[in-house]
Amino acid sequence: MAAARHEHLTTNRQKGIRQKTAPPLKVGVLVDLDLTPGAGGHVKCWQRLAEAAAGCADLLDLTVHFSGPEPRRVELASNVRYFVLPPVFSSARLVRQVPDHTDLAPWHPRLARMLADYDVIHTTDAFFCYARTATRYGRRHGTPLVSSIHTNTPEYARITITKLLERAFGHGLAYRAANHVLALPNLAGAMLERRLTRHLEQVTLALGGYAGAPDPRFDGRDSGVSLRRGVDHQLFNPERHDRAWFEQRFGLPGARLIAMYAGKLNAGKNVPLLVPAIEAARRAGAPVHLFCAGAGSEQAALEAALGPALTCAGPLDQSELARAYASADLFLFPSVIDEAGNAAVEAMAAGLPALLGAGSGVATRMADCAGLHVLPGGDPQAWADAIVDLAAAPQRLAAMGRAARAYVEARVPSWRDVLLEDLLPVWRTAVAARAAA
Repeated sequence: MAAARHEHLTTNRQKGIRQKTAPPLKVGVLVDLDLTPGAGGHVKCWQRLAEAAAGCADLLDLTVHFSGPEPRRVELASNVRYFVLPPVFSSARLVRQVPDHTDLAPWHPRLARMLADYDVIHTTDAFFCYARTATRYGRRHGTPLVSSIHTNTPEYARITITKLLERAFGHGLAYRAANHVLALPNLAGAMLERRLTRHLEQVTLALGGYAGAPDPRFDGRDSGVSLRRGVDHQLFNPERHDRAWFEQRFGLPGARLIAMYAGKLNAGKNVPLLVPAIEAARRAGAPVHLFCAGAGSEQAALEAALGPALTCAGPLDQSELARAYASADLFLFPSVIDEAGNAAVEAMAAGLPALLGAGSGVATRMADCAGLHVLPGGDPQAWADAIVDLAAAPQRLAAMGRAARAYVEARVPSWRDVLLEDLLPVWRTAVAARAAA
């Protein structure tokens, strides 16, 4: 019996050695968006995950592919890197005023040659060149594919096309013909919905939306994991509060309630709602000043409408953004279609109470947090009323900020947790499933 027990323990030790010395999993992640300092939450999500992967060299070799005007390679660590490739056919060739440009070509030959290096390929959309190239490549070569959807692209397209038609034709006959009779925004959205369904039918495994229920389009490919979003609890922290710095750095007026927005300044984020909301709150006597960190096509309209009641700071780096969150009074996030809402989570981690648009992923999954109020995305008066009420109740506002921080500390994972608990097990399962098949 002793000999058998010794043999069993020896076998287990040998298995442990083999597990520890197994080569790191080689993963290629495809993000068909430009890698720029002002990039949105989709890009920043994968930047944060890549940074977390730098400490996991024994488990993972990660390459994240982005788009950009010039090819380049960025080394983050011995096991983590970015590859930036020029698009084959950029959407910029067709239209200028869209929130983010992407590659509309059906095949990227240079990317396809690089996909041979990976044990598993992870697509982060279902619609554009990188994802379409990966799907075709995986089908031909048997490489397992994992998918996660970071943006409600069909709805985003509907909103963006409606706005483009409005800018081109005003609200006259041509606009009504294109928008109402031909229903061009709905046609584009429906086309993207079909493309999403086809994509999900072809991947090995798909991660569910962070806030949503199981999607019937997964057709048995649902991994059973909803891809969470993480936060840097140390960087986004109430301890970074410095109101004097905040006012001096951005020329903000004193003795005001500083309501902050961070993200793209575009119609897809429902930013136009902020104008009537702030105007109505000010008419009701609330001393509110809007501070926006970000840039986009709606900035000029915001500036024209709000004038000295607005400060647009442009995109901020992570350090300044964290200090701004901790030093503001209230966060406004009117988007109703964001799958994740990274900015709102970061703001709440910094102790900033929030007003969120109903329908966004962050509003759905964090509705039980006492540090926020969920408001209808189409009712600016409801937002104005909430701003007025909170401006008159500084103690309640402070209590909401403390509740927001406590909630994030208890319920929102770190980016390393997301990498190791959500992504790595699904990647390994996809490799094993394809090998078994």
